Amino acid sequence: MSSKRQDYLNTLSDHLRKLPEEERLDAVREIESHIEEGIRNGQSEAVLLEKLGDPRQLARAFRSEHLSHRSNRSAFDLLAMVGFYCTTGLASVIVVPILATIAYGFGFTAILIFLAGILRTFGVSWIQMNLGPGYSVPTEWSMVFALLVGGMIGAIAYYSRKYLRIYLKFLSDRYRSALPANR
Repeated sequence: MSSKRQDYLNTLSDHLRKLPEEERLDAVREIESHIEEGIRNGQSEAVLLEKLGDPRQLARAFRSEHLSHRSNRSAFDLLAMVGFYCTTGLASVIVVPILATIAYGFGFTAILIFLAGILRTFGVSWIQMNLGPGYSVPTEWSMVFALLVGGMIGAIAYYSRKYLRIYLKFLSDRYRSALPANR
């Protein structure tokens, strides 16, 4: 084995050190067998290593794959996944935070609007519901108004969350297809 290939595999292994030992070894063996197979098929080692790309990026894809299949994720794992997705490209840096903010911010706001409608209906006078300057929603219509406005905002939150999940799945599939075993 050449020193260049060994350096590549060592760098990959180093960046996979947070994975369980067996999965780390499997990933390194998979890449090593991919290189060996390419060499047997007449490709040069340098070309194969170039096609594989940066070993750190490849390790990030393996780690993301590992995290996305775990059922018991910690908060740190979740942050690691968000970090991975946010750094996959300029679109992700824009799309992921915006959709997440809309989804969870609007969802929280929808709940607050429903609560405000209930409280105002039962006589809490300090809650204001205005349609514009000088026009306040009558108290008896507070619940209807809260259901309509909260429902619209809740729908925006729901669809933002739905499309965020679709986008994250798209990114995962894209990276999964970029892995050597899937080419």
